[in-house]
Amino acid sequence: MMKKLDIYMTKNFLKYFSYSLFSFLGIFVLSQVFKVLRYVNEGQLSPGQIPLFIGNLLPGIIINVAPLAVLLGGLISINIMASNLEIISLKTSGIRFARLVRGPIFMSFLISLIVFYLNDRVYPGSVVRNRELRGKEDVEEREVPKEKENAFFRNVEGRYVYYMKKINRETGIMDHVEVLDMSENFDKIERMITAKKGRYDFKRKLWVFEDAHIYYPDTDTVEARAFIQEQKYMDEPEYFISLSNIVPKQQTIAELKKAIKEGSATGNEIREILSELGKRYSFPFASFVVSFLGLALGSHYVRGMSILNIVISILLGYAYYLVEGAFEALGMNGYLNPFLSGWIPNLLFLAAGLYFMRRAEY
Repeated sequence: MMKKLDIYMTKNFLKYFSYSLFSFLGIFVLSQVFKVLRYVNEGQLSPGQIPLFIGNLLPGIIINVAPLAVLLGGLISINIMASNLEIISLKTSGIRFARLVRGPIFMSFLISLIVFYLNDRVYPGSVVRNRELRGKEDVEEREVPKEKENAFFRNVEGRYVYYMKKINRETGIMDHVEVLDMSENFDKIERMITAKKGRYDFKRKLWVFEDAHIYYPDTDTVEARAFIQEQKYMDEPEYFISLSNIVPKQQTIAELKKAIKEGSATGNEIREILSELGKRYSFPFASFVVSFLGLALGSHYVRGMSILNIVISILLGYAYYLVEGAFEALGMNGYLNPFLSGWIPNLLFLAAGLYFMRRAEY
């Protein structure tokens, strides 16, 4: 019996989830029509490219409306059962509400996994393709700068850090260099090298520091040298300069992680990238989180609930987006960890959902 009940509940949920998803898709696609027509008038798109451009918009729209569709699908499917007295009958027979909605909750988790895949594998490519259709240059194709001022690079494996006033990656020349040799835990300076110039020997693959001084903090002594050339300092000049102006939305999770690693090593600002990485992991599971709210709030029958369902789902959905935006801003401004700030809205709405699930038992 329970297996048939799970199938029945799941089919109802998927039915109204699909209706909601396609309804929201239609609304959001229509909202983009005027923007597309403006691109055509400005010469950024040709009429023949319109279907492809709109097709590339779909992954992003699906990702954004999936939580709303899950919320509304859960509200409608459970409320219809409640209006037919099915929910109260099943509760009276001794079946807990949490057991009744196990199938829809499991399906919402699968929906979250699908959204996760779209968000990582499909959406970044669709953004890039639409930029190309509009004739916009992709950031990844821009030339890496030849020079960088106030550069920084950390070699974790070698346990040393470079600081320099300027570096040219083509000539391999550094000006006013500091190299800090760190302890194994990176909590103590064991040796500090200062030099007026650093020159990369492309044949021997190592740095040669000219007019250098070595300071030993433990003994508080300084040693002057005309040249310092040690095999450990073999980091190529290209490592010191990287593109810091990548567009995070155009990157996959793997590319975001790579950008964070390179940015941390070269001293580039990575808060925006960290925030985007956190959203890539957290936002897809908003569909799973809000399913608890939708199913619980739809469990009590109220006359005229059909219109109220839509209002509730839209209000709760936009409440989630507002909370998410607020915590994202806190993360970007340094008040919270930008990666973890994406998960706080999920935890808050999950707590609210579990609370209403408990209330739905009675």
